Amino acid sequence: MSFLLLAAVFFAYLVSLAVYRLHFSPIAKFPGPKLAALSRWYEFYYEVILRGQFTFHIAELHKKYGPIVRINPEELHVSDSEFWDTLYGPGRVDKYDYFTNRLNIPRSIFSTADYNLHKLRKAPLLPLFSKKRISDFQPVIREKLDILCSKIDKYVAGGHPFAINRALTAFSGDVITTYVFGQSYQHLESPDFKETFQEPFMAASEVGHVALQFKWLYPLMQFLPEWLVLKMQPQILLVLQLAKDFDVKLKAILSGTAKENPEHPTILYELLRSDLPPQEKQIDRLNEEAQLLIAAGLTTSSWAMSVITFHIIQSRSYYDQLRADLIGALPHKSDASTFNWSDVERLPYLNACAREGLRLSYGVTARSPRLWDKPLQYQGWTIPPRTPVSLTIVDHNHQEEIFPDSHAFKPERWLTQDAQGLWQLDQHMDRWFFPFGKGSRSCLGVNLAMAEIHLGLATLFRKYDFELFETDVSDVKLAHDFFLPSARLDSKGVRVTVKEAEK
Repeated sequence: MSFLLLAAVFFAYLVSLAVYRLHFSPIAKFPGPKLAALSRWYEFYYEVILRGQFTFHIAELHKKYGPIVRINPEELHVSDSEFWDTLYGPGRVDKYDYFTNRLNIPRSIFSTADYNLHKLRKAPLLPLFSKKRISDFQPVIREKLDILCSKIDKYVAGGHPFAINRALTAFSGDVITTYVFGQSYQHLESPDFKETFQEPFMAASEVGHVALQFKWLYPLMQFLPEWLVLKMQPQILLVLQLAKDFDVKLKAILSGTAKENPEHPTILYELLRSDLPPQEKQIDRLNEEAQLLIAAGLTTSSWAMSVITFHIIQSRSYYDQLRADLIGALPHKSDASTFNWSDVERLPYLNACAREGLRLSYGVTARSPRLWDKPLQYQGWTIPPRTPVSLTIVDHNHQEEIFPDSHAFKPERWLTQDAQGLWQLDQHMDRWFFPFGKGSRSCLGVNLAMAEIHLGLATLFRKYDFELFETDVSDVKLAHDFFLPSARLDSKGVRVTVKEAEK
């Protein structure tokens, strides 16, 4: 009898919840599928069962329901690039705390929902990513590029193809770990660049879809023996092992056994010296911040460079125009390692290629809802206060009114010609370029990413000639939104052959 009573109570709860969500919720009147309004299992199907397809499905929902759609019981999504400044503009706005568990780093600045706490945590990091600090950090970027070139020289001599996306991941990984910890993981020294952070961070991003639905997933896995985690969910084991290794490095810094590099600032040392309160300097929280900084510093720039590299190699006209830009800046290829960021960032065609590659690599593909304390107006709709509302960079980057033929790589869309017929960046397009986000929560690492992209592309395309090897556009085209962008799952990467540039 008690079981029947419990079943009846549970059934009554489900019915009342469904009635509330469909008819009495503050966002009940907004258009969208009824199944999405009823339950998050709708989203679960597209994200977990179909593996990162909800972003694409949301685009289809907008075609059916219009520019504002209810995509789950609590959240609205808008498809309108004009609304970015309103939603992500300046102001005291919170992040949707539902998403804080996605990457198992809830105390990192990325996952911090509260505006004031986010501001506190971000403050000591801001000067470390200023343009001046990153300019001063150039010798480290240059050093890692020299190592990368020495490895590529071996492929020139041997004539063997290699996955340049893995090489670029190793490069970005060694740069950011040197900045965070004061020492790199030396992934550039790994044979064929097999040892990188690509696998653990992509694993974490995909598992994040499951972790959003099941908040207990990560805490449970942390208490289970590794052999059992390996059997149940091998992807999560990679993430947990990396966090443990970061713990070792942090303890070495705190104990003084790891020595600070006097040649450049190191992020974790700077955080420990900052005015953050003691609870913000605990090893577990700093570990989460380190995971975030390394993941963000690795993925955006390396994938953008991979996408750019593919498209430039695929089109000889783009290749020739970029090469002409670079030869004009540095006539002798033997001096390729002397490029200065302040010089190459002003090269119009290189800049246009960088912007177009960032547009088609997306940075973070997942939506990032915001909660405003005041009502928001969108067209004829009044969005209630504290309603999670989001836009998606993938949706913005394929608005045909702004980016005609949006799936094509066209650097010239960012350029205009002056009175002398010379290329220059089109300033009218600046308002539509925000691959690192907008507002107070935009990505900290924009200057580091741009320095890597500008210096990396300038060096590689001034020094080498590349050809694609058994690689096509499906190896760089977005196929899955795992929070981070992913091409088709059976892709072998952007594989190339390489030789020295002729001049």
